Amino acid sequence: MNATNRRRLLVGVPLLIIVIVTVGLAVKRVQDRSEDRSAFRVEGSESMGVRCVRASLGPIQALVFGEGTARAVRREFLTFEHPGRVTYVKTKGDGTPIAEGDPVRGPREGERLGELLASVDKRQHVEELKVAGAGLAEARQTVEVARAQIAEAEAQKRLAEENVRKKEYLHGQKAVSAHELDVARTELKTAESSVRSAQARLESAQSSVAAAEARINQARLPMEQSSIHAPFDGVITFMNIRQGDYFAANLVDMSSEEALLRTIPMVVIDPTRFEVTMELPFFDGMLVRPGQPALVMTAPGLAPISGDLGDGPSREEVVPGTVFSVNPAVSPGGRSIQVKVRTEGGSPGLRDGMFVTAWIVVEEKLEAVMVPFDVFIYRQNKPSVFRVDEARGVVERVDVVEGISGLIAQEVTTGIEAGDLLVTDGRHRLTHGAPVEIVEIVGETGP
Repeated sequence: MNATNRRRLLVGVPLLIIVIVTVGLAVKRVQDRSEDRSAFRVEGSESMGVRCVRASLGPIQALVFGEGTARAVRREFLTFEHPGRVTYVKTKGDGTPIAEGDPVRGPREGERLGELLASVDKRQHVEELKVAGAGLAEARQTVEVARAQIAEAEAQKRLAEENVRKKEYLHGQKAVSAHELDVARTELKTAESSVRSAQARLESAQSSVAAAEARINQARLPMEQSSIHAPFDGVITFMNIRQGDYFAANLVDMSSEEALLRTIPMVVIDPTRFEVTMELPFFDGMLVRPGQPALVMTAPGLAPISGDLGDGPSREEVVPGTVFSVNPAVSPGGRSIQVKVRTEGGSPGLRDGMFVTAWIVVEEKLEAVMVPFDVFIYRQNKPSVFRVDEARGVVERVDVVEGISGLIAQEVTTGIEAGDLLVTDGRHRLTHGAPVEIVEIVGETGP
């Protein structure tokens, strides 16, 4: 065998093997397809075996899904507005200082401030308040003196008026001279002037009291700013001070929320209401309106349908809420719409800062004809189903109109009714009027 024939043999043998293998695989695939086609064919019958499901009547909801971070609606970052050493931190019944998770009491009716939680050294402010208090006491005393002077001046005025009346009478009787009458009238004018002067001094003293009260409030403000009071009933979520620490405003890092939470003296939240901020795709966000009901899921992988939840989520894992706001603008970066959902009550499973899932009900109907998604056939983007005529044992292809799309079911508005038997498995091999044999009716004990 020459070299040319040897090369042809070396090339031809592998090609022949490849061709044989390819043909064998093709034949096997054809056989497999034939077996699949006959899998639902009933033995000894021309009818095609199919699985079916009945259309049901019940409530259905169209839901929009989103994820976001839950934040307390009421959350206060509490800090001292004056520097100083921390001289007081509230203690609990066992003598230990308050910490994260401890409840705090806000102001009650008639109170300006809630309970005192912490304070820095405020001795200087205390002395300033004492000085202001002394000034107020002095101003009030001046008011009392001015009032006494007014009373005395008015008494002198009444005497002068009586004296003028007497002098006028006697002058009419030629008993006193005109000079004496003029002197009496001059004394009356002097008394009237004394009354006006006393009234002016009273007004000045009252202004001094108002100024002293303003100085009291001004001196009291640093006292309050050197203390932290509970703004409302809630719990402490971050506690970053201890008695003896020195506080200054420059120690608070405001470069990020995480840094702020770790450096601010104290954070208090109201754990009864939370807000979830989500960024929804444009096509979902356009369906959302304020006031729509929502469910906040605290556990990962949950959905508000029994088919996905087994026995259903616990109350700690599901918190009801409503849509609070929908941003009318689309974010230029993510092409999304910001939606905020607020819960209607607290839950032990919902925590501030938790990443949660929210389902928003954008449309619902209490009574709808519902079918599973695997009954539809789409031809030229038009949905249809195969309905079984149970009396004749054949199927009918029926055009339908879809309504609300739920998570596990689809509403059909026209074309079928509740109780109709529809083909699921085997529908793609059927034609209108084809005979069928029901292998199984899903959800029923028998065909």
